[in-house]
Amino acid sequence: MLRSITRDALPRRRIAHSSPRAFSVLSSQHHARIILRPTLVHTRFLSTPQPSSNTEPRDKSSDIPPSTLQQRKPKVGLRPGPVKPPPPKAPRTTLSAHNIPKAASSPLHKLPPTSESPPPLNVVKETAKRDIEEAEAHGILTPAPADANWFKRTMHKAIQLAKFYFRGVKLIWVRRGEIAQIRARIKAGGAPLSRAEFRFIQTQKDDVNKVIPFIIIALLLEEVIPIIAIYAPSFLPSTCILPSQQARIQEKRYQKAVGFAIKHAPLFTELQSKESPKNYLPLDAIRSDTAPTVICGLLGLSTLGVDALRIHRIRRRLNFLAEDDRLLIQDKPNLSEKELAEALEERGIVGATMTQKAKEAKLKWWLDNVQSSDPANAAARRLALMVRNSAQ
Repeated sequence: MLRSITRDALPRRRIAHSSPRAFSVLSSQHHARIILRPTLVHTRFLSTPQPSSNTEPRDKSSDIPPSTLQQRKPKVGLRPGPVKPPPPKAPRTTLSAHNIPKAASSPLHKLPPTSESPPPLNVVKETAKRDIEEAEAHGILTPAPADANWFKRTMHKAIQLAKFYFRGVKLIWVRRGEIAQIRARIKAGGAPLSRAEFRFIQTQKDDVNKVIPFIIIALLLEEVIPIIAIYAPSFLPSTCILPSQQARIQEKRYQKAVGFAIKHAPLFTELQSKESPKNYLPLDAIRSDTAPTVICGLLGLSTLGVDALRIHRIRRRLNFLAEDDRLLIQDKPNLSEKELAEALEERGIVGATMTQKAKEAKLKWWLDNVQSSDPANAAARRLALMVRNSAQ
């Protein structure tokens, strides 16, 4: 009470010594302060303290309403910083013999599966054009004159391809006579059938089955045959394929086999447990949803059709391998690097990191196992070896 009286006395002393105008202003302010004083007394306990002169931001989020916290945008620092380069694009990897990692020989190493989608049409056209140019460079096809226009060059290429296909079909007919001589020699008690002659006869059989559809396509749409060699090379006879096309077909078949061997390694482990008896895997054991397709891909066979057709292809390959193994053991030929790689791929043994000696040891392992097996279960024994090698 005494304090309030003292506060009221101070303005009165100041007013007494001030001018009349100042007296009126101070008097009005004094009365307003007296009127508002009870309100200020009650509200002072609820008001927030005055901000200090320190400009440091407060970290207490409780002083800020929730709506303000939600609407406030994060502070953006404008200090210059190093520009991050864009992430490098992953190079496209193909499962070829030159760029498979060392661990790719193990089925447990996960690599991207091979893509079976057909290439775009513009890529197909460029590839077909390149095949013809390489054939002209090697003297297989006669190049067009240098001063020929577009029409003459196109007609010249069509005529040269027609001649090449005609010679290929004619060669299939000539081979019939050579095969007849081989069979006559064996029938007369001459030299037994060699491995090279056996494979020659098998190739001729496949070409004879393909030659009739090929002739029909060549007569109607000759210009699409180079495209067929890219999309469906299995429809072409071996005598009607250009060298670059043949190399691409073999590389694609190898990539397909490696992709199936790596991607479906757990399936081979599962099939290995179905051996009955031990070390023998009958064809009935692979009658599942994916096993026929996977084994056809591993052997480089076509995966089209139903499972019954795929199992038929597998049975034919196993019967072919049984005779081929017998002739390898009989002749003991000195296989070249290309022939050795082809023999292993036909048996579903793929591995880019194997040296020449490792490949020879792998083929010897195969021949030793099939030589000591029961001839009555030749197909089951070879199928078990194939699955065991892929499951390792």
